Amino acid sequence: MIKFLRIVLVSLFLIPLSFAPANASLPQAQVYVVKGSNINMVSRDTKVPVSIQNNYDRAVRIRVHARSIDPAVTVRDYVSLTIPANSRKDALLPVAVISSGKFTLKVWVTTFTDLRISNTTDLTITANPDIELYILFGFGIFIAVLVGLGAYRMFRRNKVGNI
Repeated sequence: MIKFLRIVLVSLFLIPLSFAPANASLPQAQVYVVKGSNINMVSRDTKVPVSIQNNYDRAVRIRVHARSIDPAVTVRDYVSLTIPANSRKDALLPVAVISSGKFTLKVWVTTFTDLRISNTTDLTITANPDIELYILFGFGIFIAVLVGLGAYRMFRRNKVGNI
Protein backbone atom coordinates (compact mmCIF):
# COMPACT_ATOMS: atom_id res chain seq x y z
CA MET A 1 0.00 0.00 0.00
CA ILE A 2 2.83 2.40 0.81
CA LYS A 3 4.48 1.57 -2.48
CA PHE A 4 1.22 2.34 -4.29
CA LEU A 5 0.94 5.71 -2.51
CA ARG A 6 4.52 6.59 -3.48
CA ILE A 7 3.78 5.82 -7.13
CA VAL A 8 0.63 7.94 -7.06
CA LEU A 9 2.39 10.88 -5.40
CA VAL A 10 5.36 10.74 -7.79
CA SER A 11 3.06 10.53 -10.80
CA LEU A 12 1.06 13.51 -9.55
CA PHE A 13 4.26 15.57 -9.55
CA LEU A 14 5.54 14.26 -12.88
CA ILE A 15 2.36 14.59 -14.94
CA PRO A 16 2.33 18.43 -14.92
CA LEU A 17 6.02 18.45 -15.87
CA SER A 18 5.39 16.31 -18.93
CA PHE A 19 3.07 18.97 -20.43
CA ALA A 20 5.57 21.82 -19.99
CA PRO A 21 7.18 23.09 -23.21
CA ALA A 22 10.60 21.66 -23.99
CA ASN A 23 12.35 25.04 -24.09
CA ALA A 24 10.57 26.62 -21.12
CA SER A 25 13.78 26.80 -19.10
CA LEU A 26 15.81 28.41 -21.88
CA PRO A 27 16.28 32.18 -21.55
CA GLN A 28 15.47 34.47 -24.44
CA ALA A 29 18.35 35.46 -26.70
CA GLN A 30 20.16 38.49 -25.30
CA VAL A 31 21.78 39.39 -28.64
CA TYR A 32 19.42 39.24 -31.60
CA VAL A 33 18.44 40.71 -34.97
CA VAL A 34 15.70 43.33 -34.66
CA LYS A 35 12.92 42.81 -37.19
CA GLY A 36 12.67 45.94 -39.32
CA SER A 37 10.70 47.32 -42.21
CA ASN A 38 11.09 46.32 -45.84
CA ILE A 39 14.22 47.59 -47.58
CA ASN A 40 14.11 49.20 -51.03
CA MET A 41 17.23 48.86 -53.18
CA VAL A 42 17.69 51.10 -56.22
CA SER A 43 21.20 49.98 -57.18
CA ARG A 44 22.87 46.70 -58.00
CA ASP A 45 25.31 46.80 -55.07
CA THR A 46 24.52 48.30 -51.69
CA LYS A 47 25.00 47.82 -47.97
CA VAL A 48 21.78 46.73 -46.27
CA PRO A 49 21.40 47.94 -42.66
CA VAL A 50 20.54 45.23 -40.14
CA SER A 51 19.84 46.34 -36.57
CA ILE A 52 21.28 44.17 -33.76
CA GLN A 53 20.17 44.49 -30.11
CA ASN A 54 22.50 43.67 -27.18
CA ASN A 55 20.74 43.24 -23.81
CA TYR A 56 23.85 42.15 -21.90
CA ASP A 57 25.51 44.43 -19.33
CA ARG A 58 28.75 44.43 -21.29
CA ALA A 59 29.91 44.97 -24.87
CA VAL A 60 29.70 41.97 -27.20
CA ARG A 61 31.68 41.16 -30.37
CA ILE A 62 29.59 39.22 -32.87
CA ARG A 63 29.32 38.28 -36.53
CA VAL A 64 26.21 39.00 -38.57
CA HIS A 65 25.54 36.49 -41.36
CA ALA A 66 22.95 36.56 -44.14
CA ARG A 67 21.96 34.45 -47.08
CA SER A 68 19.28 34.31 -49.71
CA ILE A 69 17.70 31.26 -51.29
CA ASP A 70 17.19 33.17 -54.55
CA PRO A 71 20.29 33.08 -56.80
CA ALA A 72 19.58 36.65 -57.98
CA VAL A 73 20.75 37.97 -54.59
CA THR A 74 24.31 37.61 -53.37
CA VAL A 75 25.47 38.43 -49.85
CA ARG A 76 29.21 38.89 -49.99
CA ASP A 77 30.38 37.97 -46.49
CA TYR A 78 29.59 38.24 -42.81
CA VAL A 79 30.10 41.49 -40.90
CA SER A 80 31.99 41.68 -37.59
CA LEU A 81 30.57 44.12 -35.10
CA THR A 82 31.09 45.26 -31.49
CA ILE A 83 27.86 46.32 -29.79
CA PRO A 84 28.04 48.35 -26.56
CA ALA A 85 26.20 47.16 -23.45
CA ASN A 86 22.38 47.48 -23.46
CA SER A 87 22.23 49.14 -26.86
CA ARG A 88 21.43 48.64 -30.53
CA LYS A 89 23.77 49.00 -33.50
CA ASP A 90 23.40 48.63 -37.26
CA ALA A 91 25.47 46.18 -39.26
CA LEU A 92 25.90 47.02 -42.95
CA LEU A 93 25.74 43.82 -45.01
CA PRO A 94 27.11 44.04 -48.57
CA VAL A 95 24.35 42.80 -50.91
CA ALA A 96 24.28 42.57 -54.71
CA VAL A 97 21.25 41.87 -56.91
CA ILE A 98 21.05 40.83 -60.54
CA SER A 99 17.39 41.48 -61.31
CA SER A 100 14.35 43.33 -60.04
CA GLY A 101 11.95 41.71 -57.62
CA LYS A 102 11.07 40.99 -54.02
CA PHE A 103 13.60 38.87 -52.14
CA THR A 104 13.98 37.48 -48.63
CA LEU A 105 17.25 37.55 -46.70
CA LYS A 106 17.75 35.18 -43.79
CA VAL A 107 19.87 36.93 -41.14
CA TRP A 108 21.39 35.48 -37.96
CA VAL A 109 24.04 36.30 -35.36
CA THR A 110 26.99 34.13 -34.31
CA THR A 111 29.95 34.42 -31.99
CA PHE A 112 33.49 34.49 -33.36
CA THR A 113 33.62 30.71 -32.90
CA ASP A 114 30.55 30.32 -35.17
CA LEU A 115 28.18 29.45 -32.34
CA ARG A 116 24.71 30.67 -33.35
CA ILE A 117 23.33 33.09 -30.74
CA SER A 118 19.90 34.01 -32.05
CA ASN A 119 17.13 32.67 -34.25
CA THR A 120 17.07 33.36 -37.98
CA THR A 121 15.17 36.52 -38.92
CA ASP A 122 13.69 37.21 -42.35
CA LEU A 123 14.26 40.60 -43.98
CA THR A 124 12.37 41.55 -47.15
CA ILE A 125 14.21 43.43 -49.89
CA THR A 126 12.47 45.02 -52.86
CA ALA A 127 15.07 45.54 -55.58
CA ASN A 128 14.72 47.77 -58.62
CA PRO A 129 18.30 48.27 -59.77
CA ASP A 130 17.38 49.74 -63.17
CA ILE A 131 15.56 52.75 -61.75
CA GLU A 132 18.93 54.43 -61.21
CA LEU A 133 19.64 54.21 -64.95
CA TYR A 134 16.17 55.53 -65.85
CA ILE A 135 16.57 58.49 -63.54
CA LEU A 136 19.96 59.35 -65.07
CA PHE A 137 18.60 59.13 -68.63
CA GLY A 138 15.56 61.21 -67.68
CA PHE A 139 17.74 63.86 -66.07
CA GLY A 140 20.04 63.88 -69.13
CA ILE A 141 17.09 64.35 -71.50
CA PHE A 142 15.71 67.15 -69.29
CA ILE A 143 19.09 68.98 -69.39
CA ALA A 144 19.31 68.50 -73.17
CA VAL A 145 15.81 69.99 -73.61
CA LEU A 146 16.71 72.99 -71.41
CA VAL A 147 19.94 73.61 -73.34
CA GLY A 148 18.04 73.29 -76.65
CA LEU A 149 15.34 75.77 -75.54
CA GLY A 150 18.01 78.21 -74.33
CA ALA A 151 19.87 77.97 -77.64
CA TYR A 152 16.65 78.46 -79.59
CA ARG A 153 15.76 81.52 -77.50
CA MET A 154 19.21 83.03 -78.00
CA PHE A 155 18.99 82.35 -81.75
CA ARG A 156 15.56 84.04 -81.95
CA ARG A 157 16.78 87.03 -79.93
CA ASN A 158 19.81 87.56 -82.18
CA LYS A 159 17.68 87.13 -85.35
CA VAL A 160 15.11 89.74 -84.19
CA GLY A 161 17.87 92.17 -83.15
CA ASN A 162 19.54 92.02 -86.60
CA ILE A 163 16.39 93.07 -88.54
